[in-house]
Amino acid sequence: MKGMKTSVTADYGPCLDPKSAATSPSFVWENKSFKSSKVTSMTIDQLRFSELQLRGRDKEQRTLLEFLRINYPMDSKSTQQHRHSHVKKVILVSGVSGVGKTRLIQDTFIRPVEVEMRGIFAIGKYDLQQQTAEPYQGIVSACQEMLRKVVDCDGKAALWTSVESTTMLDDIRKDLVLELGQKGLSFLVKVLPLVSKINGIEEELSVETLTEADGIPEEPADTFGKMDEVQAKLHFAFRALFRTFCKHLPLVVMVLDDVQWVDTASIELITDLIADRELGNLTLVFLYRSNESESLIPNLTKELLDKESKQLVRLMQIEVGRLLENDVNSIILDLLSMDSTPATIGLAKLCCRRTGGNAFFLLAFLRMLRDNGYLEYNFGLLSWTWDLEEIESETVATTNVVELTKCKMSSFSKDYQTLLMLSSCLGHSFKKKHLEIILPKECSTEDFFAVAQEEGILELLTGRKSTQYRWTHDTIQEAAALLIPRDESLKFKYDVGKQLLSGIDEIEIRQCLFVVLGLLNPFALDTETLPLDERLQLANLNYLAAVQSSKLSSISSASYFVKSGISFLPENHWKSHTELSLGLFTIATEVEGAQMHEHAMNGYANEVLQQDHLTILDKLRVYRAQIQYWGKSNDEKSVELCLSTLKQLGCRFPRIPFFQNISLFYSLMKHKCELKKRTIQEISNLSIVISPEIREMGSLLSELSLNAYGAGKVTLSGLCTMKLLSLTLENGIHGSSSYAFASLAPFFLVAFNDLKATTHIAKYADAMRMREHGNRYTAGFSMIQGCFNLPWSHTWHHTVSVLREGYRSGMRDGHFRDGLYCIVASFSSSFLAQAHLPTLKSEIDIYFRQTIELDTGIPLNNGIVIKRCVEILLDDSEVRPSLLEEATSLVGGDKFNIAMAHVFQGQIYYALGDHQKGTALALKTGMLLKQLLSCSANMPSIYHQCFSFYISAQNAKNWRMRRRLQKLAKKRHNMLRKWSKDGCPNVVHYVAILDSELAILTGSNKKVVEDLYHRAIVLAARGGMVLDAAVANERLAGYFESLGDNIEAGRRFEQAIQYYEDYGLLHRAIFLQQQYKDHLSTWSLR
Repeated sequence: MKGMKTSVTADYGPCLDPKSAATSPSFVWENKSFKSSKVTSMTIDQLRFSELQLRGRDKEQRTLLEFLRINYPMDSKSTQQHRHSHVKKVILVSGVSGVGKTRLIQDTFIRPVEVEMRGIFAIGKYDLQQQTAEPYQGIVSACQEMLRKVVDCDGKAALWTSVESTTMLDDIRKDLVLELGQKGLSFLVKVLPLVSKINGIEEELSVETLTEADGIPEEPADTFGKMDEVQAKLHFAFRALFRTFCKHLPLVVMVLDDVQWVDTASIELITDLIADRELGNLTLVFLYRSNESESLIPNLTKELLDKESKQLVRLMQIEVGRLLENDVNSIILDLLSMDSTPATIGLAKLCCRRTGGNAFFLLAFLRMLRDNGYLEYNFGLLSWTWDLEEIESETVATTNVVELTKCKMSSFSKDYQTLLMLSSCLGHSFKKKHLEIILPKECSTEDFFAVAQEEGILELLTGRKSTQYRWTHDTIQEAAALLIPRDESLKFKYDVGKQLLSGIDEIEIRQCLFVVLGLLNPFALDTETLPLDERLQLANLNYLAAVQSSKLSSISSASYFVKSGISFLPENHWKSHTELSLGLFTIATEVEGAQMHEHAMNGYANEVLQQDHLTILDKLRVYRAQIQYWGKSNDEKSVELCLSTLKQLGCRFPRIPFFQNISLFYSLMKHKCELKKRTIQEISNLSIVISPEIREMGSLLSELSLNAYGAGKVTLSGLCTMKLLSLTLENGIHGSSSYAFASLAPFFLVAFNDLKATTHIAKYADAMRMREHGNRYTAGFSMIQGCFNLPWSHTWHHTVSVLREGYRSGMRDGHFRDGLYCIVASFSSSFLAQAHLPTLKSEIDIYFRQTIELDTGIPLNNGIVIKRCVEILLDDSEVRPSLLEEATSLVGGDKFNIAMAHVFQGQIYYALGDHQKGTALALKTGMLLKQLLSCSANMPSIYHQCFSFYISAQNAKNWRMRRRLQKLAKKRHNMLRKWSKDGCPNVVHYVAILDSELAILTGSNKKVVEDLYHRAIVLAARGGMVLDAAVANERLAGYFESLGDNIEAGRRFEQAIQYYEDYGLLHRAIFLQQQYKDHLSTWSLR
């Protein structure tokens, strides 16, 4: 039966009956090949499976198409709206095996999606070997199918044959490079090799050799990061791929079949895809068996219903039921090319009783009737004939279609059954050459695949480099697997696995590692009589699988493989196979720590730490796993463990706080003197550290610095920075050098008020970053530079761009926390850079929604203060809430964010012209907010205080208050002048505005004041500081008004209104228009 790929049996498939031995194809071994004795007869007497249309699913099809058309209208305007919609569309399709779920979705969606809407449709399938299946199996296969549709084997556009598809391919390539960078693309290519075709870079596989039984493959030092960072990095790569597709295609439909066998890692990725607000035109379709009790489907359904209640998901659930008698009759009429008669209706009723209306079973039953002669074509009558009574008496009803299919297969020749059994071991799809490897010597696959395709058992996969086949239905694969005697099944599969392993090279071992272990592990774990060499080989293979699962962030798979690997080790394994044992127990520690299993983690860790013959470097990964575990829940314990580990590396710290303070001050003075002697060129030319001991020490010091800060041990955190600095100057640049220099810079501003030293050291840090990471900002480095260093030497706008790059880098590299801190800091910097308020509010809202949806665990109070600040500023009501009054309830006892609330409240008073409240706040706050240390937010804070003091001094009713306010203002004014003189670009226009206010206060003449304010306005406007330009114009207008010059006052009020509108503060602009309409009229009528 040719052409089965497009027939109904692509989902329903054929099923054979135990009574068909006499008339089924008889396969005999001739010249090591299969020959079918079935003679090809005239087409007229064949059941027309290949021409069979989908029947009995009209209601389901209408529902699905209506869902599609409501959510994705065909007009371009609606398409754009839905592309940017944050509501995901999810379809759950359930039903028993063989009911026709896959065929329903294919027939309903392919044409509307790919032909009418010019979108893309792809199906991925999960295998029944759940525990040993490759992580993300279904998602990976769906993505690979998408990539095949987008590009052909030569990397050319393949989805549509038109010029615009080629342009689209170029755009996809550019966007992927922009989103992921070369490192991110390399990471994604390892999971999805076809990405290299889009990117134009051939996949480079690093061949890691399998050593003898004594050793393990050599892994790069940075293979194992924090598990959550690895997962975040992988998820971001997948999301970037889908974002790129969704940007350039009107609709992307990903169907995941047999989701009852989905793995936990896939569920977590699916959750992230659903939460991504940039995937508005992605539709996810999940197909699953409703009669599988042990699956993750109930949890997934519950989560989807929860998201639907929050209007984050538009969910549709469809249950595909049994076919009714009318539907069965229609199928029979199509197969037999007949018109409806009482006889066909009778046959339909009988088929319904025998098959329960199961579509797959129905087609198998009709095939059995034809093969056994119960259904025959009468050439005399030119019609099909049958005897209902004979069929009724000779057949029985059964609901076990798998068992029935197995019985039919049992009627085949032994050799053909052998090939079916062997093929069932290779998964739902497999390479032809792999089957040839595991065949007995006397066997051949010649004609087997042709006959299997003809019978609708297998289908050929197109677009592959090597010849590959897949089962037309998982029921057929299950039936083939049941041909293996139950008591011999594990041993049979083990022998197949051994044979396959012996016939493939090391690269292919990596590619089919999970399939191989799915065959080997069940038997090997169940027996204690395996030879030592086989057990060691299995330990190595399970180690490799654990490594691969860890790289894919599939913790549950890694846990299974590493425990299996450990079980295969001999009793004296620490002496006889040290490296393999170390590798397995180290990963076990990391995996259990990632799952927050403290007792199990400590058990594996102690096993390693008790081995006296191992060095501290051998044990470091175990220590780090424990440090990272405690860093999530107990900073104090993490700090103690880190200090203990560093002590073993020869790095010690004073434990008494008094001596820590002395040591910190001494180190600051020492490094200040030493760095004055070094040029940036000398620093950037330091050698790169090769010593693993130094690199590990640097990594641990960096970890300790963060954990100590989190535990409130600020001095200890500072000492870590000093140690990192010494490590760099003495040994060369290591992975934490740039971070250390960036962290050191603020200390000089706090301790010595030395802005030049701060900016100089920040430049050292940037030079080291170029050596460590190239022209790329990492998230942690960007956070330190953007919050504490860059604003002292660069504009706010440049700082915002660096923080945004840090955010993208954090998402790419899996440094989720640092990345999200960067984006929050960029909002604060954008606010201080006086960005357009409504746009900023929109960006902040998107961040908050996505942070909640992604369930990142990042405290929301890191951005909630700036969020409320912007909302209060945009509030046009007469009585606005106080940010300071809300701050405590918003962020609790977070001193840093409460300090930031003071800064933002000052800018609110400044923007609204409430200088009296601004003065009161300034008197309460003091000149330097201790909690902010050298944070760049001090610059605008000091300016707002000084500005309020000058205005209040001008309005003071007695000379004592005037003198006091002027003195306070002068102190702040001088500090800003010093910073401006030392090269800080962000305070230049502040100083100019304050000079103007001082001139008014001291009674300077009109020309001096006008010139000073004109200069201040130009500086502010050129720097994009529109709020300052608006306030300066308003103040100058008020000055002209006091002199009676209403024309100039009107001109300046008009400019102030324009700048307020540019800032997005429309209610302030309207207030000025109403308050000074006479002045504005005078100016317009001049």
